[in-house]
Amino acid sequence: MEKFNVPIEGLHTETGPGVYEAAIKFGKAIESGDRGALFKASIKEIAHSFGIMPSFMAKPSSILPGCSGHLHQNLVNVGDGKNAFLDENDPNKMSPIFKSYLAGQLQLLPELLPFFAPTVNSYKRLVDGFWAPTTPTWGMDNRTVGIRVLAGGKATRLEFRVTGSDMNTHLAIAASVAAGLWGVRNKLKLTSPQVTGSGYLASKEHGIERLPRTLHEATDKLSKSAVARELLGSDFVDHYVDTRRHEYRMFEKEVTNWEIMRYFESV
Repeated sequence: MEKFNVPIEGLHTETGPGVYEAAIKFGKAIESGDRGALFKASIKEIAHSFGIMPSFMAKPSSILPGCSGHLHQNLVNVGDGKNAFLDENDPNKMSPIFKSYLAGQLQLLPELLPFFAPTVNSYKRLVDGFWAPTTPTWGMDNRTVGIRVLAGGKATRLEFRVTGSDMNTHLAIAASVAAGLWGVRNKLKLTSPQVTGSGYLASKEHGIERLPRTLHEATDKLSKSAVARELLGSDFVDHYVDTRRHEYRMFEKEVTNWEIMRYFESV
């Protein structure tokens, strides 16, 4: 991986048999997208030489937690190199820029979800109680919310937790950063409450709308998003919407093993 300029900071087992988490060293946005894509392609090539088939499916097992692709993000001032997200005088060490960036991501998350959860299988991961977030929420070091905030001096950042391992890294980074910068440009206020308990209960406790449950539902929401078209261009959004509609229509006409097991004999 180092020959591809993809430095690995950590590699360890995760929840479930055969599941590993790799921490790829941070970099600039485009470079990080490249690193994510090269990592996935390289792992498949290396594993193939050992007779192993690796998978980046978001939810390969119905009884185990899914496989995520968390994106850690912050902004750096070009002039002095300081973290633009840090404000030592704020109770949560969050600068006004950080709060506006976070507000933009939270507001647009439901509309941009197909960039973070691009397959039919993605939504099998986004279920309540299985570690993946299901609401556009935030919290301090809270692993049940959509966006986890980490305050730690120059490392102050957010962890965008909605993305699964099946994402296209370039599209996911582009959409999430665009949403954040949209919030900064419009000086959005962070009005969404900080979630200190379970993010899965946010809909009931704070009236926060749950994320779309299927690729079909999410794609329809994206197709109607004026902000997505403003940020990413109508031509691209229309093309991407068409690809996602093709994806779920292909799935809808298939007869799955679950249907065979459920209905073949019983009906």
